[in-house]
Amino acid sequence: MKILYLHQYFTTNSSSGGTRSYEFSKYLAENGLSVYIITGTEVDKTSNDVDENMYLYSTNTKYNNKMSKWRRIFSFLEYNLKALIKGLNFKGIDVIFATSTPLTIGLPAILISKIKRKKLIFEVRDVWPDIPIELGYITNKLIIKLLKKYELWIYNNARHIIVLSNGMYENLLNKGIKSNKISVIENMSNLYLYDKASNVEKDDFLKNKFVCIHPGTMGHVNGLDFLLDVAKITISFDDDIVFLLVGDGKYKTHLEQRIMDENLSNVIIKNSLPKNEIVKVIKSSDVGIMCVDNKYKILEDNSANKFFDFLAAGLPVLINYSGWQKEILEYTNSGKSDVTPDRMAKTIFNLKCNEDLRKVMAINSRKLAEEKYSDIIAKKD
Repeated sequence: MKILYLHQYFTTNSSSGGTRSYEFSKYLAENGLSVYIITGTEVDKTSNDVDENMYLYSTNTKYNNKMSKWRRIFSFLEYNLKALIKGLNFKGIDVIFATSTPLTIGLPAILISKIKRKKLIFEVRDVWPDIPIELGYITNKLIIKLLKKYELWIYNNARHIIVLSNGMYENLLNKGIKSNKISVIENMSNLYLYDKASNVEKDDFLKNKFVCIHPGTMGHVNGLDFLLDVAKITISFDDDIVFLLVGDGKYKTHLEQRIMDENLSNVIIKNSLPKNEIVKVIKSSDVGIMCVDNKYKILEDNSANKFFDFLAAGLPVLINYSGWQKEILEYTNSGKSDVTPDRMAKTIFNLKCNEDLRKVMAINSRKLAEEKYSDIIAKKD
């Protein structure tokens, strides 16, 4: 069977852990399927990460979230056109698989599906346009109406839809999509990747520090001002607690300015790292933290890769929002949700001082990864 896989941001190597499509493709390829991937990012076809039966093609479409809105829109359109032309040239394709965001990827996916008369599986990673609408990025009523019609057009033309959380599942049900057309497939905890990173130690500048790590994008929705507020509280009573932010994004400069202006010496920002390096940094940390701008309830439905990386690494996981992750973390005693900086600061201090509690949470975190999120994304029917 030949699968045409469309993902503008496909990568085999990401410090933000964004390699779901790679892990999915790799599993399919290892089980005898041929996977033809069209990505917008530059790819190294000689990389050891590229398995037999995986074929990578890049449109070489430049994109980053520091670009202006119009430059990003142009990037989406450029990828769509090039992916459409390339996809139509493939012979013998049996299935088209497209993953969002951006939602615009639905256009070339549906056109290829209709022209080749092959079924389309569409994966929804973030529910668009709901998120930019709720966050106030899109306010024009006519544009909102058109985008919602476009979203439903994609769902109605897909043979099957994959979502990453129950919250997303409920969202689509409320839009009239039938339940038998939707599957929930969460991200995967890559146990093998973290087990390979044995005997890791903290960098010299973090020795004897209690490290709280946040890897990944530094954008508006990530709400990292919350984390700096937590750091501002903890430094007043324990300067051995350190917050390590690894990644890039539009808000990075803003965060660096805050650190300087408020003398937050307990916050360290590092640039994005290759996958094998970020794994070591995560595994050598003491606590994994995930934040969103928690004024927006829709962000609770997220299924970010870092959540599953923390579980694979056996870290207690702290989040600043409610939803399905809060429920499972607190039910299994693998972590905790604190929606205010003051409460999270107290939780972190408690974990630092109470080694027994920290060990229990760490064991439960790893157990959760092994029992619920180990190697699942490609095996579900």
